[in-house]
Parts: sequence; C-alpha cells; structure tokens
Amino acid sequence: MSHNDDWVPPGITDFKIFGDNFCVEVAANKTGWGLNLTDATALVGEQTIFNTDYAISSVKASRTPLDVQATSDARVPYEARIRKMGMAMKTNTLMTDVNRTACGVHNDSDSHTLSPVAIVAPSVQYERSGNLGGTMVFGTPVGGEPAGQDGITVTFGFYAIGTTPPKEADCTQTIMYKTNSGHVVFSDTHFGMAFIAFARYFNTRAVLGTVATKFDGIVS
Repeated sequence: MSHNDDWVPPGITDFKIFGDNFCVEVAANKTGWGLNLTDATALVGEQTIFNTDYAISSVKASRTPLDVQATSDARVPYEARIRKMGMAMKTNTLMTDVNRTACGVHNDSDSHTLSPVAIVAPSVQYERSGNLGGTMVFGTPVGGEPAGQDGITVTFGFYAIGTTPPKEADCTQTIMYKTNSGHVVFSDTHFGMAFIAFARYFNTRAVLGTVATKFDGIVS
C-alpha cells in the first residue's frame, strides 16, 4: 500500500525511536493534556508487543523472515494508535506547540492537505488456507488505489450457519493490512461457524473509508 511522507518516520529503526519518545510523553502528560485514557492505555500494550518483536528482528545475525514479519504486523495497530492520538494533538488546546514538538507531532501548515477518506472499497478474493485460516487478495478499484490511503482493515464476525449474520459494528475480529494480500487465523472456538467480513481502506490518519466490501465464508 502507498504511504505518504509525514510526521511518522517510515524507517523501522527511526519509527522505534519515535514511538518510544511518543509513549514517554503520553505517559507523563496524559492527564494534563486531557488525552483519551483508553487510547493511552492501549498504546502501552501495543508498544510492548512491537518492542518485543523489534528486539528480535533487529538482530540481523539471528532473525528469521517470520521475526521481521511479526515486527511489521505489530507496527500496524501501534502506528495507527499513534496517528489517531497525534491527529487529536494537533488541535488540542491543552497542548502548546512545544508540547507537540516534544511528541514529534508537527503542526499542519496552511498549505498541507489532510489525507482524504476513501469513498471506494477494495475488492477481496478469499480462499481457505490451512486449518482455521484463510488468505485474502485485495484488488484496487478502477483508477487505482485511492490517494492518501495507508492500508486495508478487515473486520470478521461469526455466526451459526442458518442464522442472521452480525452487522459490521458487532464483528469481533479486526486485522489491518499494508500489503496487497493478507492471512487470517481464526479461533478454534469458531470452527464450523459461518463468517461475514467487511474490508475498508484506512488513510494515513487511520480514518476508515466510507464504504466496505462484504464477503463471507466458513471457518474450517
């Protein structure tokens, strides 16, 4: 997926340093800055997972491709949380420009245009892949991937065959992807159940597109 240059460093090492500093500032000032405490708590957990994986994958002499992929996967929700909180910081009246700079969050200039929210959705081809797993291939709409999009989120909901599928808001498993294909692993508690899934673009501000592609299948 495409990625616009902005206040979040693209390189994995620079991102690690940036994320650690962001988390230190949030932990020390979340109350005084009136930050969303749910996000602040979730940020700690996402940082821990990412940093644990990074500690392994950053050792080139011993890392495996799976270690590198695990770090990349852990970065997705962690970075999305940072972007969500950072965008709110840009207009937070309890923060000064000095505070924002300390977090690594740059103020938008008058000439800067916020990344747009997608008004189209990706196509999805789903195939079962191994026990309790599946593979998705994402296709771009006519005209190519919408500008300013950073990836695709897929939300899965589960239900007994023959009953009413859940609505998107009631789905319980969400995965974010930054590639043109992705794998999902289901819980064994859902074995034999039907699933319905909704795929949407999310932009560089972690804002979901306005429309979704819907697909379904069986957990087997």
